[in-house]
Amino acid sequence: MYSLLKPCKTSAAFEAIPRERFSLDLDLCEEILKNVCTVVAHAGILLIVSDRCEVSIHRDGRLILKTDSIELAGEQTGRIAGWLEGTPAIRKHRDWRNSGRTNPAAGK
Repeated sequence: MYSLLKPCKTSAAFEAIPRERFSLDLDLCEEILKNVCTVVAHAGILLIVSDRCEVSIHRDGRLILKTDSIELAGEQTGRIAGWLEGTPAIRKHRDWRNSGRTNPAAGK
């Protein structure tokens, strides 16, 4: 689900980048994750949870993992992905070029 783990430029954290484009329903994420970790805050545009480290979960699927350990960041990314993968909280984006539809941005 995630392919890239890179250090954040502004803090002791790592950013996990989704392998493919999807969005997250943060309300559903909160319902799922509250059973397996601590929900710290739900700010509408992001969900913050705490398990082995604090994780900011963004609607576009990006994760910001507050740790200076790449090993812990990778492990926590896998845990979050495992809990959410295959649930309705993940909304896969369809590529309009392969859907038979016209460009949704055309005419705007």
